[in-house]
Amino acid sequence: MRSARRLLLPFVVIVLSAGAGPAHTTAADDDRTLRVGTIEDFDSINPNLAFIGSSAEASNLQYDTLVGLGPDGDYADTGFATDWTRQGSTWTFTTRDGMRWSDGEAADANDVAFTFRYLMTSLDPAYVGPWAPQGNDLPRPGATRPDGRPDHPLSLYGDVLVRAAGLKSVQLVDAHTVAMTTARPTTLLLGAFVPILPEHIWATVPFATAATDFQAAPPVVGTGPFQILDWQHGTSARFVRNPDYWGQRPFLDEVRYRFYPDRTALAAALERGDIDYARGIAPADVDDLDSEADIVTVEGSATGFTHLAYNTYATPIDGGGPSTSAVRDPRFRDALGYALDRDAIIDAAVDGHATPGTTLIPPGVPAFHVEPSTPRRYDTEEATRRLDAAGYVDADEDGTREDRDGKPIHLRLVYPTSDPKYAAAAVAVADDWERVGIEVIPTGLEPDTLEELMYVPEVGGTADYDVELWSWSGSPDPDFLLSVLTTGQIGKDNDSNYSNPAYDHLFQAQRAAASVDERRDIVRRMLDLAYDQAPIDILFYDDELHAHRTDRFESWTTTPAKDGVSLFTTGVRGYLDLVPAGTNPTPSPAVAEPAPTLSPVPSPSAPPAGPFLRTGGGDATLALLGGLLGILALILVLIGVRSRGGRAA
Repeated sequence: MRSARRLLLPFVVIVLSAGAGPAHTTAADDDRTLRVGTIEDFDSINPNLAFIGSSAEASNLQYDTLVGLGPDGDYADTGFATDWTRQGSTWTFTTRDGMRWSDGEAADANDVAFTFRYLMTSLDPAYVGPWAPQGNDLPRPGATRPDGRPDHPLSLYGDVLVRAAGLKSVQLVDAHTVAMTTARPTTLLLGAFVPILPEHIWATVPFATAATDFQAAPPVVGTGPFQILDWQHGTSARFVRNPDYWGQRPFLDEVRYRFYPDRTALAAALERGDIDYARGIAPADVDDLDSEADIVTVEGSATGFTHLAYNTYATPIDGGGPSTSAVRDPRFRDALGYALDRDAIIDAAVDGHATPGTTLIPPGVPAFHVEPSTPRRYDTEEATRRLDAAGYVDADEDGTREDRDGKPIHLRLVYPTSDPKYAAAAVAVADDWERVGIEVIPTGLEPDTLEELMYVPEVGGTADYDVELWSWSGSPDPDFLLSVLTTGQIGKDNDSNYSNPAYDHLFQAQRAAASVDERRDIVRRMLDLAYDQAPIDILFYDDELHAHRTDRFESWTTTPAKDGVSLFTTGVRGYLDLVPAGTNPTPSPAVAEPAPTLSPVPSPSAPPAGPFLRTGGGDATLALLGGLLGILALILVLIGVRSRGGRAA
């Protein structure tokens, strides 16, 4: 996902049910109301159009996926399915007994079969086909066809993985069993975090309308622990407890989100006690908030990273392309990796609140993160030795090295202006490289301008840059972050324009792995290959900076259990485990009527389509997870919200 630049809707107030209550609670109600603050408003409550991290969290609260995740990122029975087995190319899923939708209707395997058939049979014919050699042929985000319609009908991570898996058929065995057959054995269906939709609500909504029309939002009816009651765009949203929820009954009766214009206002609201939880605090506010008696800050492992991408486009481009052949040489890129003082870069960019980076899959995806077999370390003498050995020397002794064509190396380092951390990181990188004789010219550009600058001739551009500094964010499934170095993503998400047949082969092999363990082994080989070739150099993993108060609630559990955060992560355990501060949990009072459902939500405009978002400053990291029938991939959207820690699940 790249930067969250999707908050383009005009300021409007949307009431989701006639008779929705006011934005504020009474003192009595407030005892069981969790107040959550974020600077990122929802972009949609239609699960087919929700792209960014906050909308993914809303989807997590309202819908269950087929297979869930455990506290350590492993597949777990925390969703619709309690058991799954594979025989050949067919997966059989057993669904949970006794589930009900929030409107009281039974929820079972019929809804699972409907959801996947809805997805499978309604894909744009231009992108439906057999298992492809590349398999990652998503159009560039924002692209349109000649008729002006989006170049893809469904911007979801689930869509990406279902197509990548080669889903061929969905068979309803009985009310609690569904079988899905793919083109070949694969584990991708387990990670296709598609929110299961109620057939009795969505069967009458044409897929083309559901996936492209922002105004086509049927009532929100889910199986999750909370259901949305009203949403005042730009201000707040209110969720009420679902009395028919199948899982652990929460102490909370309501969850209320408040949307703030910036991180300064967010931190101030937490200090005043206006909110209980703040997502995405500024690095500069961490120490001040942590010094407050009733506030705890949390630095969680994120699913994204900030990186350097070398332009390895190999074919000469008239009026464009890299200014030096050095950036296409793995030995040159490897040597520059030794010249990077990551700790100093992190201090400069985010006040030290990040983790030095290594491989493509961050620690926030613990099931697939692996450290490199032969890691580079900060050592300017080693960098100098390797540059000399590779033939990049300062022959004329003017302080600047020449490439092997005899041209002085002046690297054009471009970065987005969407977050000040990029400029600070770029200056620090330039300082590091200049110490070893590489001149660097940092240039900040608006994100859209930067995207256009990186376009290759295949999409009408000239790729006129040497090194790009930006961010990507993924999800609990590694597929999207692995895909950004495949040949098929050149002109789309491959910032390096990197092409390596061995890497492409391994990418398809991990998609076709018959078991999770086999897939992990393949991913490990991919990570080592990418690290050694260094078309991308991971500067740091962007930590999730959250904070919560301790004077109203306790039992703030985290996911992942180690180095995780409580909210805006995978699953809803952080909401379910909360209890009153200093007391034992007491059961919620009985609810006579089910929670209200939502009426269709009109809106004057729709956000632009796109399978992944660059995240603005890393706030949209998990995007793509919960609402992934429509949360873009990667979020994962592959929620797939294309989340650039500057571009945006």
